[in-house]
Amino acid sequence: MAEQIVVGYDGSEYSDRALEWAVQEAAALSAELKVVVSVGRPVAVDPSLYGPFLQAIEEEAEKVAGRAVARAQEHGVRAVGVVERGDAAGVLVYASEPASALVVGKRGRHGVRGRVGSVSAAVAAHAKCPVIVLPDRWDPEARAGRRGAGPFAGRVVAGVDRLGGDNPAVVAGARYAGRHGLGLALVTVVPEAANVPTGSAELDRAVREQLTAPAHALVDQVAAAVRAERPGLDVETFVFSGVPADQLVRASRSAELVVVGSRGYGGFRGLLMGSVSQAVLNEGESPVMIVPARKKD
Repeated sequence: MAEQIVVGYDGSEYSDRALEWAVQEAAALSAELKVVVSVGRPVAVDPSLYGPFLQAIEEEAEKVAGRAVARAQEHGVRAVGVVERGDAAGVLVYASEPASALVVGKRGRHGVRGRVGSVSAAVAAHAKCPVIVLPDRWDPEARAGRRGAGPFAGRVVAGVDRLGGDNPAVVAGARYAGRHGLGLALVTVVPEAANVPTGSAELDRAVREQLTAPAHALVDQVAAAVRAERPGLDVETFVFSGVPADQLVRASRSAELVVVGSRGYGGFRGLLMGSVSQAVLNEGESPVMIVPARKKD
């Protein structure tokens, strides 16, 4: 069965970015593109007025979906548009069930600058397939112009936690990198310990190495497993100390894609539940892929 890429679209500039990314992805994978437009839930108004009102909304939504489909077809992508009643998040989560990936903009028409939209956050938390959230200022041409700059240029960055190679984010990141001819950067973060100098630079260094040794061992083990699974894939490992969200945001400045799981362990505990997810989705400069913690049944 052919793969399907789903994109949430409402005609806003944010969803235009998502549509562009989804079209490129569908073209690269020879996948079908499904453009989903939600008209929201019915409102309580006089029945004599509601029929024409709903009809007008749905007719406009059909036009929006049609324009998106036409844009995809101009790039040789097989595309279909659907208009659904219901809240946008619920509609997209339902559409994610058979999809290979779901693409959304950071916000929709009513988004507040500087915050992740309620739809993108809810979809990322509950979708059945990987969700790609496009940042506000995502500009593939500008990024291509500075490709080669930065430690993660030409790479997919995947966060590694205590799940190691069993983390769905690692699996998805490796698969994406392999299919798109990119390198893979496996990143883990060790929280900074309290600064208690011993008075000896050599002893301080030994203490730091002892604290980070388990993290190095974990990420190296994951890298070895990925290389065994995908022999041709260029894999690098990185162990940082500090705040996980800060390190992932820094990585996004040069990475092609940052991949994280919908639930984290260790340094990534609480992903999509607190500060880590909000920081990466709010401040990241690359597309962010959120991978469900559980595989589809």
